[in-house]
Amino acid sequence: MYVLLVDACPRGEGVSRTLSLLHAFEAAFFKAHPEAKRRTLRLDALRLSPIGGEALSRREALIDAARWEDPLFAPAREFMEADGVVVAAPYWDLMFPAMLKVYIEHLFIRELTFCYRDDQPIGLCKPRRALFLTTAGSPVGANDFGARYLQAVFSMLGIPRFDCVRAEGLDIAGANVPEILEKAKAETERLAGNWQYIL
Repeated sequence: MYVLLVDACPRGEGVSRTLSLLHAFEAAFFKAHPEAKRRTLRLDALRLSPIGGEALSRREALIDAARWEDPLFAPAREFMEADGVVVAAPYWDLMFPAMLKVYIEHLFIRELTFCYRDDQPIGLCKPRRALFLTTAGSPVGANDFGARYLQAVFSMLGIPRFDCVRAEGLDIAGANVPEILEKAKAETERLAGNWQYIL
C-alpha cells in the first residue's frame, strides 16, 4: 500500500496546526500499517508554477503526443499511482493556499488522469480514498469551499471515498484550542486506523 502525503502548509514545522494533524495521521497509520510506503510532497519546496501561456501550449502538445514521461507530468504520474492520498492545508481566504490550487492544475492531465467518453468525464487515477486535513482560526461552517472543491476534484479524478477532518474556531477568544485539536487528531487517527479496510 502506497500513500501520498501532500503538505500544503505555508507555516511549516512547529508552527502549523494543520501539519500537526498530518503528523497524527502518519503516526497512527504507520503504526497500524508498518508495511505501507509513503511519499511526502512539500508543495512550497516543489515551486510549481501556474500553467499558462507557452507552458499551456507545450503541455497540450505533449498530451496530444502522449509524451507521459515528460517531467511536466511527474506530479500527475505520482498522484495517480498512489493507493490513497492525504492533503493537509489550512483554511486560507475561504479556501486553501494558492500552492495547492497550482498543484491541482498539474494533476488534471487529459488522457492521463482523466478522459472524456461520450461527453462524460472518467477518472483514471488509482487512489481509492482521499483525506483532507485542515484547521481554521475562525468558525467555518458552510463556508468550507476548499473541502467541497477538493471533493469534486478527487471525484472527477476517479477517487470514490473522500473524508475531511477540520479543527475550526482556533483563534476565537475563549476557545479551548488543545481540546479542539485533540478531537480532530482523534478523528484523524480513527480514519488512519481503518484506512486499508475501505481501500
